[in-house]
Amino acid sequence: MTDTIQQLQMVRDRLTGWLRDAAYPVWFSTGRDLHCGGYFETIGLDSRPVIENKRVRVSARQVYCFAQAERLGWNGDWRAAVEHGFGFLLSTGLRPDGLIRHIVTREGRVVNDGPDLYDQAFLLLALAETFRKTGDATYRDRARAVMGVLSTDFAHPEAGFFDGPNDRDMLRSNPHMHLFECAIAWTSVDPDGPWRTLATEIAALCRRRFVRADGALLEFFDPQWQPVDNGPAAIEPGHQFEWAWLLANWEKISGESCADIYRRFYEIGATRGICPTRKVAVDALTETLDWAGPQARLWPQTERLKASLALAERAAGAEREPLLANALEAAEALWGYFDGLKPGLWRDKMRGDGSFIDEPAPASSFYHIVCAISELAAFRLS
Repeated sequence: MTDTIQQLQMVRDRLTGWLRDAAYPVWFSTGRDLHCGGYFETIGLDSRPVIENKRVRVSARQVYCFAQAERLGWNGDWRAAVEHGFGFLLSTGLRPDGLIRHIVTREGRVVNDGPDLYDQAFLLLALAETFRKTGDATYRDRARAVMGVLSTDFAHPEAGFFDGPNDRDMLRSNPHMHLFECAIAWTSVDPDGPWRTLATEIAALCRRRFVRADGALLEFFDPQWQPVDNGPAAIEPGHQFEWAWLLANWEKISGESCADIYRRFYEIGATRGICPTRKVAVDALTETLDWAGPQARLWPQTERLKASLALAERAAGAEREPLLANALEAAEALWGYFDGLKPGLWRDKMRGDGSFIDEPAPASSFYHIVCAISELAAFRLS
């Protein structure tokens, strides 16, 4: 057993223990809004929820997290957490067309009715994980109905989807990334549904439209899928890693070769997007792949961990070792966002000097954290 694997085992035990014994209890007890439904957007570093408007998708992301809680070792009432989230999604958060709204007040008044493609992706992901866990066909049927609305009202004539039925001025790769994630998740539990076709379409769209000639991932497009200026922060290392993880998983499931894309995505993230002193993935790169700034949010660390593990799973010998070393560095970097706080909370933004911005812990990060720790827990280190 190599030193890297031994260290990965230790940091895996630390992260899974923190998730099981601290994070799940905090976000179940303090993160739920028991008076108005759904989940709070943030918890202050004093362990008190912050009262503010709610993005409906945050509750969908929390449902996704709690649907995995028992498998990850939490002995709390995961079912109550899931039902609490869905109660909000299917009442306050639900539009008449079966899609979810964008933002509501704590009391349930609609601030922004949406619908937004990115939001619906997380509704589909929550439905997938809950169906996987419970086998209740109502979750599958609702997901198919949502996908039917998206296919009718959001579809782009070439491929992919607009951001909304009336939002057709710009196209984005990011919502497609999460739809791809949903499609992969659903393919394994609903093989007769529309999911494999959806995943195949998005993988082809990624190859045809999202990849720049040098292998960098493009984010924004005009209505004809032509790239548009993304300003000084043109390339996101976190998304380079996230797409690499997804495409590697899709290759494993489908047999469709994607290595030429995901290896280059990963290489750009790993060589251009990592701070050599802080050992963290920064938020953004310029079009020339230089840093757009030193800030490093929590979520790119989770995506670096997931991608490193996914590529290591498909590697052997000398090629595997540096990927495991990158996974270890990402896991240790992730722990740095938790260390020194009340257990179960996290910091979101690291400055260039390694200090953190003092602000509440965002619930939206829990999705990234749970997914990364889940991938690490499932990875065979032997």
